[in-house]
Amino acid sequence: MSLTTSARAADLLHGALDTIAERDGWVRPVRFAPEQLRALGSVRAWHPGYYRQLAACTAGVCLEFETDATRVGLELRMGQTPRGTRSVIQDVERHTGVSGAPHDGVTAVIDGRALPTCLPDEDDLVEIYLEDPGAAPERGLVRLPGMGEPHHVRVWLPCLSPCSVRGLTHDGTYLTAVPEREQLLVLGDSIAQGYVCGDPARCWTALLADHLGLDLVNQGVGGQVFQPGSLAGLPERVRPAAIVVEYGENYRFEPCGSSMVGRDVRTFLYEVSEAWPEVPTWVLTCPPHIEEAYPTHPRSCAALVDDMIRGSAAEHPQMRVVDARALLDEAELPALLADGCDHPGTEGNRMLFERLSFVVDATRDAPEARRERALELAEKAGQAGFPVAECLRRGLGEVLVAEKGALVAELPFGTRLVMGSSRREVRRALTCLGPGPGVTLVCGGRTLAREVGRATGRHVSACHVVVWPEGAPAPAAGAARDIRVLTSAYAGAIRGSYSHAEYLAPGELEAALDAGAFLGGFEAGRLVAFVGEHAEGAMGALEVAEDHRRQGWGTALAAAKVARHLAAGQTPWAEVWPDNEASLALERAMGFEVRPADEFWVVA
Repeated sequence: MSLTTSARAADLLHGALDTIAERDGWVRPVRFAPEQLRALGSVRAWHPGYYRQLAACTAGVCLEFETDATRVGLELRMGQTPRGTRSVIQDVERHTGVSGAPHDGVTAVIDGRALPTCLPDEDDLVEIYLEDPGAAPERGLVRLPGMGEPHHVRVWLPCLSPCSVRGLTHDGTYLTAVPEREQLLVLGDSIAQGYVCGDPARCWTALLADHLGLDLVNQGVGGQVFQPGSLAGLPERVRPAAIVVEYGENYRFEPCGSSMVGRDVRTFLYEVSEAWPEVPTWVLTCPPHIEEAYPTHPRSCAALVDDMIRGSAAEHPQMRVVDARALLDEAELPALLADGCDHPGTEGNRMLFERLSFVVDATRDAPEARRERALELAEKAGQAGFPVAECLRRGLGEVLVAEKGALVAELPFGTRLVMGSSRREVRRALTCLGPGPGVTLVCGGRTLAREVGRATGRHVSACHVVVWPEGAPAPAAGAARDIRVLTSAYAGAIRGSYSHAEYLAPGELEAALDAGAFLGGFEAGRLVAFVGEHAEGAMGALEVAEDHRRQGWGTALAAAKVARHLAAGQTPWAEVWPDNEASLALERAMGFEVRPADEFWVVA
């Protein structure tokens, strides 16, 4: 049957900001505003000529329609693949040993069923057969127009090349455009653009947009970095429901100064925040790579970029930082990175999507809503959930995952609190979030703690939780002593005297002192003892100078700390190793309840 009914391709586009009219009815989809194209080609851009070439590619653009046709013909004309892109494709062929295979093209997804990626024929035509072979009529039977099943069709255009489209012909009675949805805006480099996933429908950006039920606006540009000013004109054209920012990898290829890069990261994220202050935004750190093919430039500041991203994103409440190194398994990188260097292939894109979508789902609602849900779960857990519940009641940290199966809260300086009813869900959460840089405190049984140890690759140790009994009065002050709140001026003295200074992360002690969390005991104006608290709010860091031990300073400082917590409406508690008999004796003598060391674990 011939294809006679026609439609304009331009009327079916999603993900394009505009189109450029060409001769004979052809149109070229455009995914950047004119002001952005000027910025990408300006002297402020690192590689302006290359950026303009890649901005012309149709990454993330698709045609979407519904029809009762069984066949559709799309007029599509491919442009030339940019030279820099061809070099990456050569890297793929070198790494895989397979040459000549297509690395990009057009993919039709029919009712969720993806057809193989294809290229237009010599007549600039892509033919799409909509019927599922498993449900097609018997051979020789032909369906009349209007008798076909209704289909939802999405045709993804190439990621790595520009293209133009003109019309569609079909054998049905209708072909209608699907209304545009809210948008997922992705700002990134070649990893966002789709290098070299092999299928535009299976790029992680397309998979994430589909998962979220959003249209994709993909502004990935190969080689791009954080470029202030490159959003010009975009806020007037895009109203996203979610944003993902993925830059940073390209700093490692060239010499660059940390002051300049830090300024650009901070300014760009400020521009994103100013343009869309209420839109949840996920900012990825630098993704993992393999050094051998293209080693990091010795004068690059790439090692500092992750910290720049974390620090700059922390200034904006709608931004959530994603540990991109956790999105791909380190041990599997040679198989996941199609070019053996930086760019995920089909399987790498799938893993990146699955893990990133978990993080996005877990953190999509407001932090306050996650905290409220997590507090309810921790309180329902009773005694086992007390450390998490008390931490959340004090407003400490950020809840990353708040589900019955897995609850993860992240505290300053890398400490995490974990609890949950499902070992599988806890392991999945820690896999997708990454192990975290610091200690993980686990509320639950031994099997859960071991699962966390396997997920993080760290050692598991049992620990007592000691808690001041509910309703008990503050302990008696005893003899009058000179006890003061310590300031950051005492940081050096504390670090020099504390017997476990290795427990303190850089900056942690100073932050605790600034918060008034440390008390010091003085004799004749000299600091002879101190007590503080850890990031999770547990009392700790109790230390008495050797020449002032057995004089009651430990009890006096602990009692003063308990009184301060009670006055603030908080429940005093502490963590004590089972072999620390002196501390356990002190807490029991003061009236603390010492709970068995089988429900709280330190993974470090």
